[in-house]
Formats: sequence, C-alpha cells, structure tokens
Amino acid sequence: MTDAGAHRELREMLGLHALGALPGADAVRLRAHLDGCAGCRAELAELAPLAADLRLVDPARLPGPSAPPRELGERVLGAVREESVLRAARERREARRGRLRAVLVPAAAAAVAAVLAAGLTHELTRPDPAPAVAVERLPLTVVVDGVRAAGPAVVVPHTWGVEVTFEAAGFEEGRTYRALVRTEDGSTSPAGEFLGVGARELTCDMQAAVLREDARAFEVVDESGATVLTLPLPRA
Repeated sequence: MTDAGAHRELREMLGLHALGALPGADAVRLRAHLDGCAGCRAELAELAPLAADLRLVDPARLPGPSAPPRELGERVLGAVREESVLRAARERREARRGRLRAVLVPAAAAAVAAVLAAGLTHELTRPDPAPAVAVERLPLTVVVDGVRAAGPAVVVPHTWGVEVTFEAAGFEEGRTYRALVRTEDGSTSPAGEFLGVGARELTCDMQAAVLREDARAFEVVDESGATVLTLPLPRA
C-alpha cells in the first residue's frame, strides 16, 4: 500500500477511534500515526464534540425500533447538523488554502526569476517528513496454566516511553494484575493495571515511562507478584 493509501486508511479510522470503538491493533496503528500527523490530530479534535453527543445514545433504554424516543431523533439531527458545520468549515479552509496558493505561487515564481537575473543561487530546502514509527509484533510467553494469549503483542516506541498492547484470556475474574517494564539493570517501571475477566478475552493497552531502547522485558504479575505473562524486548 502506498503512503497516501495508508494515510487514507488510517484517516478513515478516526471516527471509530473518537467513539472508542476501534479494535486494539488498529487503535495502536492509528495512535502511532497521530504522533507524526498534525492534520489527522486536528481532524480528530474536530470529531470529539460529535463523539461526545453520540455516546449519550443508550440502546439499552430504547423501547424498540417501532417507537424510538423523540429525543433520539433530535440528537441524531443535531449530530447531522454538527457534521454539516464541520464539513463546511473544512471546505472553507480548503478554499482559503487554494486562494493562498493562487497568490503565493506566482509571487514565488517572480522572486526566483529575480534571483536568477541577479546571478544569485539559493538552495531551497524543506523539512524532512516525520519518521515512521517502527511497530514490533513479538510473541508472548504464558507462565501459568489457564491463561492463553490470542496472538503476538504489539510494541510501539514513543518519544515519551513504550506502549505494549496484547489480547489474552483466562485471568482470574476480579483479581488485579499489574504490568511492568524491566530495564537492563534489573529495575522495573510500572506499566498499568487491569482486572481479570475470567474466560472472556480482553485487550490490554499498557504504557510505561521507559524508552524502547532501554526496555528489555515486559511482564504481567498477579497480586502476589508471581509472573503470569512475559515478553522479552531485545535490543532493536
């Protein structure tokens, strides 16, 4: 897939991400993309108010499809109106950018011609694009019976630390499990906590304030401190 195609695919995920409904692996890819894409961050900020209104719709309280509550229609119409406002704002921004280009391009051409006529040369430079984030997919090792991993863990290096997302089942329901990241000198940093949900599969997105190059292992331990899952993090 081309860079433009990948960007379009990730941009189309913004709506589900704003509603908190994006699957774990896609959410990790999108967050990594947002770190380096100011345009998508701005669009996500525009979608946030709409997402907040849509979360007010509680399907469990609807009496049935034949008699939806009146306020639901009003909220939907309000959401449509807000989307129309956002779309109009985007179109106005695009139109302003087009008018600005129409003014700046001829002016730039005239400036270049003047420089050449004077016998001067200038090297035109542009900033390098944001570097791609190297996402890793590494196998988890299950240490205790009953717990099973649904696939490899996704490791994302950030400028502020490391993020590990994994899917697993079999954590004892109601018990607290802690994640940690171990560095080369044996010290550990917390990476978050979660409650077990029994046989149901859960997706955990854990984060630690340790840079990827300093991290050597990711672990999940139970309330007694015994290791449940481990994930070696070799040097990149």
